[in-house]
Amino acid sequence: MKKLNNFGEREGKMAQKNAKEEKSLSFDKIAALASGNERRIHFVGIGGVSMYSLARLTMIKGARVTGSDREVSERTRSLSLLGATVALTHSPDSVDGADLVVYTHAVGDDNPELIRARSLGIPTVSRAEYMAALMIGYRRRIGVSGSHGKSTTVAMLDAIFSHACSEPSVLSGADLPSGEPLKIGSDALMIYEACEYKDSFLKFSPTAAIALNLELDHTDYFDGLAAIKDSFKSALGRASDFSVVNLDDENLRQIVKQIKGRVVTFGQGSGSDYRYSIVGFAERGFDFTLSRFGSEIARFRLNIPGAFNVANAVAAIVCALEYGIDVEIISEAISEYRGIARRLERVGTRYTREVYYDYAHHPTEICASINALKMLTHDFVTVIFKPHTYSRTASLWDDMKEALSLADHLILTPIYPAREEAIEGVSSERLAYEIGARAKFSEDGDILKYLDLHTHGTIVVMGAGDMEKIKKDVLYKYI
Repeated sequence: MKKLNNFGEREGKMAQKNAKEEKSLSFDKIAALASGNERRIHFVGIGGVSMYSLARLTMIKGARVTGSDREVSERTRSLSLLGATVALTHSPDSVDGADLVVYTHAVGDDNPELIRARSLGIPTVSRAEYMAALMIGYRRRIGVSGSHGKSTTVAMLDAIFSHACSEPSVLSGADLPSGEPLKIGSDALMIYEACEYKDSFLKFSPTAAIALNLELDHTDYFDGLAAIKDSFKSALGRASDFSVVNLDDENLRQIVKQIKGRVVTFGQGSGSDYRYSIVGFAERGFDFTLSRFGSEIARFRLNIPGAFNVANAVAAIVCALEYGIDVEIISEAISEYRGIARRLERVGTRYTREVYYDYAHHPTEICASINALKMLTHDFVTVIFKPHTYSRTASLWDDMKEALSLADHLILTPIYPAREEAIEGVSSERLAYEIGARAKFSEDGDILKYLDLHTHGTIVVMGAGDMEKIKKDVLYKYI
């Protein structure tokens, strides 16, 4: 168990920027391996959303796929049915004979498969490096970055360019309306999430880069906000055509003039190249106008809740306009967009009772989602929340308390550790105690007992960890 100093600074900061003993490969060589019929690519942590998508894409390109993960899931089952060999344990023998090993950052350098691969001289590359290599064959590459809203904006871009008959390929961090987090289209366009964790987005070479927002997060890697700003500046400056930046975000506003290349800005405030205004409310969304340099372009309707989603939509619209997509096509695509899995997703309704499923795990996201539900339902909101990682919970402790206190009734479940060890003094029990009477702590299996006290109103199952069983239990009981 790790100890915490000043509730945010950990003894022995993880040394993840240290050089690794990896056999270096060019992106061209990596891409060639992925496309070779006689080649075998092994994925360590194959059950993650992004790793699953990359494994699927590799199989389509022709290479043989093997992989490992700690537990069975719908994704590991799906890959097995498609012909991949998936082991539910991390065993050194699994990499024997592999031509390349791809690993997720959820596993450490002490992973037995990585140790074995490196000892045998088998090349090992991170998920981001492998993803970047697979994307070099696409003529246009639109990367969406930001602390929040990446998956939603990727899906909106997919909707717009699909309406324009561009047949985009997509790599998302959430299931698209098709039920899959990837879409195989033409090689003319790839739309993807550009995650900042461990500087992953610095591996990519986008033609267009979008920055939605920027906040302190991933404190197990970044030393502070200044380090994150530096990474965003570098990532956005890699765009060969242009970058799209939200000028309403204070942190992005502070770095916008330091970004290399052509920068296009948007926001509600003056000074933006594209300026939008929310002018009305639809049944489950918003009407808004968009102007460029003071001249109105069009009025749009977005039929999903959350004012923050208007900003996501504007980012996608601006990018599409800059690439010459007709505004009428864009407007139609945005009005028909209905959201994606686990992003304020309504998964059940009965009479006046509704159940939502949401990925929010950062205080800003939690606050935005709860407020959006209150505005949408005008009802009592019960939040079932699983904090995601000890480091995030610790470093954002006070903000987490404030955001979760917006719930009318709160049930906190044990922290989802992901890649981390427990930190002394950081727990859901303590978080519930400090929030007060409206909050209760519950083990995952006891949640329904606490929900018996509040059966009316809206329930939202929230968090980035594995919440699927909790969601199903709630639906079975109340819908």
